[in-house]
Amino acid sequence: MYRDPGSNGPMNHPSSLKMFWRLLLRSIFVKRPQAALAVGSLLVGAAVTTMLLNLYEDVHRKMTQEFRAYGANVVLSPRAADSRDPFGTGGVMDEDVLTRLEAYRSRIPDLSARPLLYVVVRLRRAPGAVPEVEPQNVVAVGTDFSVAGRQVTSLEPKGIAGGPGSGECVVGARVAERLRLGAGDPLEIEPPGPATGSPPKPRRQFRISNVVSTGASEDDQVFLALAELQRLAGFEKKLSLVELRVPGETAAVERAVNELTRAFPGLDVRPVRQIVYSEGRVLGIIRWLVVSLTALILVIIALCIMATMTAIVLERRKDIAVMKALGASDRLVMGFFLMEGAALGLVAGLAGYFFGGILATALARRLFGVRLDWAWWALPLVSTASVLISVLATFPPVRIVRKVEPAVVLKGA
Repeated sequence: MYRDPGSNGPMNHPSSLKMFWRLLLRSIFVKRPQAALAVGSLLVGAAVTTMLLNLYEDVHRKMTQEFRAYGANVVLSPRAADSRDPFGTGGVMDEDVLTRLEAYRSRIPDLSARPLLYVVVRLRRAPGAVPEVEPQNVVAVGTDFSVAGRQVTSLEPKGIAGGPGSGECVVGARVAERLRLGAGDPLEIEPPGPATGSPPKPRRQFRISNVVSTGASEDDQVFLALAELQRLAGFEKKLSLVELRVPGETAAVERAVNELTRAFPGLDVRPVRQIVYSEGRVLGIIRWLVVSLTALILVIIALCIMATMTAIVLERRKDIAVMKALGASDRLVMGFFLMEGAALGLVAGLAGYFFGGILATALARRLFGVRLDWAWWALPLVSTASVLISVLATFPPVRIVRKVEPAVVLKGA
């Protein structure tokens, strides 16, 4: 019997608990096509949700990596032209800013920085080269190519990620075409003119290690190692700007910009808004699609579970009448069906997670050609959501329990 006469509640007696769990297990596994239908519905919902969550995390990570190919999203530069910059490089700042940036790596994980120095120089073919070509004024770019592994720029896919060695330079395609030069040819670089009263700076000869073609401004520039250009132009320990790559979406980049602005009050900290907002917009659209599709699927699954549990309760009106006739309260019988719904949700959630993970892996390999790492944090999330949806969808049907009159139902039997 469900109610022990000497107790204050129906479930305090061990035999009542044993009977409760026995009935619960039998109701789930014995002759229950409706239970199989409910599990199938929940399993589909859990599998699709798991697949979307896994794909979203992987797409988010790969989209962030792809956006790194567009270069820096924050630029650190002097506020105005510096009086120590007589050659029109647009202002210079001290190189120790790189040391100060190192302090922010703990606050901004994966922060990468690339120092740059821009100087207008004069290029000419080596003496005696045939045919003779007029010298060209171009912008020389000095940078630290050793950070190429931590920051991707438009130059790296073109084969100069390793950078020129000592006494070498990389020339843009249009510059090489105008000077009729190619990889391996010698090239003279004349530094900017000296200040009044200063001795002229000697020209230096470099070997062209590579010719780069990006279809952008790099085709009209020449690239040297930062230290080489600093010595050549007389800008020891000076930089024109520092390109930063701050990981994260728009809000994270804006927070980093505010922190850097407070840390470097004498410098101009500017986000490259086209890159920052494009990245944030694309990732936001993907997130909205995942959330919308998941919510729609969960609503459909909840309606399906509600209909299935209603059919289960109506089919078992005689069982409900017998339990109530034996002394079970409405609350106990309702709890019985809610526990049944929770058990179905847990089984479907666990099975759906692994099935959805397999689907996500197959889709990632087929669509993106990459291996997908499962998001294990989604396992408790999907399982809990499956249980909650099942329990909430069971609430309306179990209200039928209160309307079951044992005498009427059993008499009709």
